[in-house]
Amino acid sequence: MVTLSFDVMLDFIGAFAFCLSGASVGSRHRMDFFGVFIMAVVTGFGGGCLRDIILGNNLPFLFRTPIYWIIACVATLIIFIPLSHKIVLRRITVNIFDAAGLAFFTVVGIKAGLANNLEAYQCIIMGVLTACFGGVLRDIIVNQIPHLFQREIYASISIVGGVLFFLLKPLVDSIYLEFLIIGFIFISRIFVMRFDLHLPKPKTRNKRSV
Repeated sequence: MVTLSFDVMLDFIGAFAFCLSGASVGSRHRMDFFGVFIMAVVTGFGGGCLRDIILGNNLPFLFRTPIYWIIACVATLIIFIPLSHKIVLRRITVNIFDAAGLAFFTVVGIKAGLANNLEAYQCIIMGVLTACFGGVLRDIIVNQIPHLFQREIYASISIVGGVLFFLLKPLVDSIYLEFLIIGFIFISRIFVMRFDLHLPKPKTRNKRSV
């Protein structure tokens, strides 16, 4: 029962962090309340819905309980509160929530894979999808190239965190291991943003006019 409660807590914290991230992007693009709410829902739960569909759950978790809709609504309301509006929309605040969502949802996705008796590499894929797909949908909606497909070190951190999870799994107690991986992913994401680190891109030559 304690483990279940901890799993639910991970899920709720990750959802709230990503919902705030999505809602802030919607606000920056001058959407109305409904638009900001939809951005919160898409960003917060897009990855989890895709994960559930892949795992064969006919009804994704988002539609099984109203609490997730409440989380998205709270995140949206925070954006519209004048005092919190200025704080939440600061770039550093959005980045912190985004890093937190990446960290928590990677672990949530991995544990969903384990609960369905998947192999280690499949669990890592579930972690990456859960943590990253909502952000991809968010960026597509606002007509941006998703961060995942640019130079930013984003999904790579989730993958490394997943690999580290299974390397340490035989050595570290479950709950401590989850905190360790969450902390690793969160700190790594903040670090690469702070120092503007990027993955290499292929060099392209300018086409000469004929």
